Amino acid sequence: MLKRLKYADYSKGINVEALTDGYAYDGYSHLYLLSIAGYEARVRAITSALASGREIEIPEDSLCLSSDPYQKYKILSSRMSSGLLHQILLAENFFKTSEKGSKLLYIDKEKQAPEIVYSTIKKNYAVPLIPEWAGWLYQRMKQENCLEELSGTKQVVRVFVSEEELDSFISEGVKNGEIRF
Repeated sequence: MLKRLKYADYSKGINVEALTDGYAYDGYSHLYLLSIAGYEARVRAITSALASGREIEIPEDSLCLSSDPYQKYKILSSRMSSGLLHQILLAENFFKTSEKGSKLLYIDKEKQAPEIVYSTIKKNYAVPLIPEWAGWLYQRMKQENCLEELSGTKQVVRVFVSEEELDSFISEGVKNGEIRF
């Protein structure tokens, strides 16, 4: 479902709107993913405003969102056949792990979340894992607050876990009989 986005700076005479079909934000109203479409000047004004720390509004949801001041963003652009512009604003943590060990993952469907988290952990950490542990690992990381599910219309999770924490989870899981080789 499309929703209106609004950016206004009345001191500069700016009041523009475009449409979004998806976004994800954290508990501090910091935006990490935004898909936006509309007339080129309007779309560029809104993504530029966000990238420079200004606030946008999603009136239907009574939301005011801004970019995270400690985060870098990438903007991907594509011109639609209708002549409108589509841009996706993404936090850099979708592409690489931050200094704090945080990684953002886009989850296409709810049932895939454990598998996507498992494959990300397997790829980025040197810990012994087998695919059968994906569901257990996902639940354990949620219990230990190593996963944060962002709010919005798109499912995004933030993973922040150290290799030592993962080793500890796996050791305890094997010792307690929760997981087996």
